[in-house]
Amino acid sequence: MNASLLPYLFLPFAWAVCAAPKPNILYFYVDDLGWGSIGPNGQSDRKANGQPYVLTPNLDRLAKDGVNFRRGYGCTVCSPARSSQQTGFHQGYTFADRNDPDNAKKAIRADDVTMGDALSGAGYTTGYWGKWGYGGSKDMQNPTIDNLQTLPTSHGYKFVVAELHHVRAHTFFQPTLWNAPSKGWAVGFMELKPNSMAKYVNHEAYPNYPAFQDHQKYPNPAYCDDVYAFACLDFVRNQAMEYNRSGKPFFGLFAAQIPHAPFAEVQKLPNWDHDYKDKPYFAKLSPQSQQWCA
Repeated sequence: MNASLLPYLFLPFAWAVCAAPKPNILYFYVDDLGWGSIGPNGQSDRKANGQPYVLTPNLDRLAKDGVNFRRGYGCTVCSPARSSQQTGFHQGYTFADRNDPDNAKKAIRADDVTMGDALSGAGYTTGYWGKWGYGGSKDMQNPTIDNLQTLPTSHGYKFVVAELHHVRAHTFFQPTLWNAPSKGWAVGFMELKPNSMAKYVNHEAYPNYPAFQDHQKYPNPAYCDDVYAFACLDFVRNQAMEYNRSGKPFFGLFAAQIPHAPFAEVQKLPNWDHDYKDKPYFAKLSPQSQQWCA
């Protein structure tokens, strides 16, 4: 295990000794987002200098009030970076040493201790939403579980809505997503469900902005990052109530697929560029840069 992770993994035990309540943790891991693409890491300076900039007000607030990892290092491509992030190993010591279609079958070993394993073992209720990238096949219409040992449910995560193959995550509109816990027995305790926002439409408990899921032109299949976000919202609401009742803490990891390619797919979403209507520079940006913004 990477030694840099050890202080964080031992913290729950230190808190237990001190009889202090364990904090709830919500962790964001974004695919291909540049380090400097949020306000406190560079975008605020670009705005001040009159340059085009990305609006990330909620992330900026979380970075200010929470923890902004300014010295995190990993591989520059998806699969090895994700394996290192979960296990603490340098990519040379993981099975995901590069991006290839077989990473889904070999990236995380059964005895690798992930963030989910460590925090579940420390008494946390755990959840994961977004691109996981391991354990499932890349077939778009009928994906299957290829390797149990690499699944999030095999590594400490209880509540999951995820994509299990990094190639299948090369669209934001997959027909299905993997979910846990399954309603009945299922391989890896995960089951496929339609990629849909139907349960969140015209519902007073769920905001219609920024997803605009109530819009008549909202697509089906849904934009997967909307589904991940609303499932995460459900988890946080439910577990916050449980925390207030019993003191049991929660750990949630949100791993958005965007701003990874493909570019211009998000333009099929209604009001996708809503926050940039009054920004003249937005129309001049490339599709890739527009996706980073929106």
